[in-house]
Amino acid sequence: MILVTGATGFVGRSLMAWLEREGIAARAYEGRMNNPLQLRQELEGITTVVHLASSEARGRNRLLNHVDVDGSERLVEEAKRANVRRIIFVSRLGADPDSMHPLLRAKGQVERIIQRSGIDYTILRTASLYGRNDRYFELIVGLAIWSWPIVWLPGGGQICNQPLWVEDFVRCLVKSLSRSTLINKTITIAGGEQLPYAALVQQLLAVAGYHRFPLPIPMLIFRPLTPMLFNWWYWPAVSRYFMDRFFVPEVTEHDAVYRQFGFQPARIRDTISYLRRPGLALRIFRR
Repeated sequence: MILVTGATGFVGRSLMAWLEREGIAARAYEGRMNNPLQLRQELEGITTVVHLASSEARGRNRLLNHVDVDGSERLVEEAKRANVRRIIFVSRLGADPDSMHPLLRAKGQVERIIQRSGIDYTILRTASLYGRNDRYFELIVGLAIWSWPIVWLPGGGQICNQPLWVEDFVRCLVKSLSRSTLINKTITIAGGEQLPYAALVQQLLAVAGYHRFPLPIPMLIFRPLTPMLFNWWYWPAVSRYFMDRFFVPEVTEHDAVYRQFGFQPARIRDTISYLRRPGLALRIFRR
């Protein structure tokens, strides 16, 4: 039996659907990550935990430490008590417990907690994921709609991106469940295309049917501008964690998915038709 934390989130919904189609027994964790009694109860009979839970979307450092770091410590403690055999953790490219970027630092700290737990683990470090109802491509298009007639290009749009379709990532997750060769390994995966941010934005807007004039914005201006515009929201459209993409390139080998899991990830142009649907202008105001 598999327990999935964060099962109602962007990745979790796709993962639960995949597991159901594959006939793999799994259930969603329904409590708070810092509730040891709830964790203890729901970990009974569990052999594997897929750990997806995160407060990244809220854009608050306090919640990141409370949910991601402290919550993962509670999870590991109770998993050891329940004799869980394996933890699969979804991390980020660039994760480092000493990083200057809060999200990457928190992911690195969680990696270290899991690596030192004594429980078999697999850590998947991934580039940013995209797909229907994401907080990445839909956010880029939504912001471009509201910023008519321009689209902002932080740092001139030169930073490289290597996004991965969420369904391909979930396919990797499911394959990881049966790969003994990945036990106690930390691997990095990303999509098969490396694109400068400016080229990525142009491709997304073309599919969504919008034209905007590119406006390069120096990072020295854009970074302090972001909290002024968005941090007063309970669920901010653009958080400081979104901005980290422009300081730490999310790139790895082009064939990382093929080498580890034996298939080629989908091309961006073949998987973004969801950007044509109406209502994207309001997506930035939703959770």
